[in-house]
Amino acid sequence: MSKPELEPEDPSEAAPRDLDASAAKPVTRRAPPSRLPAKESVARPPWVPFALGLLVGALAGLSTWALAPAAPKSLNQALAARCDKGDKLACRQLGLSHQVGLEAERDAKLAAELFERACNADDAPACLHLAKLLEAGQGGKLDAARVLGLYERACQGSEGEACATLGKRHEKGRGVPKDPAKAVELFQRGCDLGSAEACGGLALAKFIGMGTEANVEQAVALFQKACDGGDAEGCHGFGRMLLGGRGMPKDEARAVQLFERACDGGSVMGCRALGLLYTDGSSGVTADLARARQLFERGCALGDQLSCERVERPAARPRE
Repeated sequence: MSKPELEPEDPSEAAPRDLDASAAKPVTRRAPPSRLPAKESVARPPWVPFALGLLVGALAGLSTWALAPAAPKSLNQALAARCDKGDKLACRQLGLSHQVGLEAERDAKLAAELFERACNADDAPACLHLAKLLEAGQGGKLDAARVLGLYERACQGSEGEACATLGKRHEKGRGVPKDPAKAVELFQRGCDLGSAEACGGLALAKFIGMGTEANVEQAVALFQKACDGGDAEGCHGFGRMLLGGRGMPKDEARAVQLFERACDGGSVMGCRALGLLYTDGSSGVTADLARARQLFERGCALGDQLSCERVERPAARPRE
């Protein structure tokens, strides 16, 4: 029996969520509620909002620590003092301070050292921070084997994001043997731990039968869970299911909204899918080549070669 395919206009849309270099750079983004067009903003590393959020939350809880009357003057001094006494949480939070330059000198190398101290004390979030920092070429020499080991340690320590990253690697065979079944296992663990990205990876595996038995109904539920959790590719996948009436009643209007949300969140597939609808004037969308071109331009900027090819010829059909 042939495997089901995601069915819109562009045959490449059925490809796994981590696009190859010929179509797009691997991009996974969060999906905000805003709509296109997105305003131009100053680029910043993707870990900054995440790091800041964790840091602010942890610092808010610092008041519960029993500091002596002669406590250090600054919060980072307090963190340093507690880190020196073996407090792994303090080491991690001080690392975040130096990583983003919050009330401290921005110092990736020092941040890496602090994350390593916490990771060696079995702090899984610190292992994840260190893996991402080193993988980005900051804080020390890039060592692929070391980074892989840090992701594995973080996943074992219940960091769902790390499990999602490992799942994608096993799905594509990047730095590890290609193993779809192992990828599904990691996606399942990550999804159970609350990673929307992992739920999206599991959804696609369930839909196309990659490393597991195909199950459209489960795929629909997982795509929705991923999208609700903020995974842009999950929103694109959920939109596809609604557009084609796969495993649920067809709802073109809602599908278009989901494509918009996916594109807003940085999904090249979401931008391209929406661009094709505006090109053809289908699924309740009024044809608008100017709008289609805008969407293809955004997909191109995100690294999608097929969108780049459509920028100058939006009315042309996708290549086979």
